[in-house]
Amino acid sequence: MAIGAQDKLDKALVKKYQSLKVDNAIVQNSMIDPNKLMNTLNDYANAHMEAFRIQQAVKDVCAKAISMNIQYTKMKSVKSKKERLAEAAKKVVAAQMAKKNALMEKLKKEPRPEIA
Repeated sequence: MAIGAQDKLDKALVKKYQSLKVDNAIVQNSMIDPNKLMNTLNDYANAHMEAFRIQQAVKDVCAKAISMNIQYTKMKSVKSKKERLAEAAKKVVAAQMAKKNALMEKLKKEPRPEIA
């Protein structure tokens, strides 16, 4: 990174103001003691932190109270039409298979006629 004027406009501004004398501001002693100011700011910050901690504790207590008072009810799970049709098809197939198995068992128990 270069220091100084980069283009014609910057160079013109530097040339214009280089001859002007600028007085440095004189920093006078403050009317407030710096240690007293720091102590005050520290007290202010501590008060805000304590208020934040109290707020968090109140939120936690409220959340616990609300959660203890909640009564949960079991709801049916909502299924899509596609899922309901698939379940119905499975039930139909299971019923048909049960009938087929019952018929097969019945046929196994009955004697078959012999062809002469």
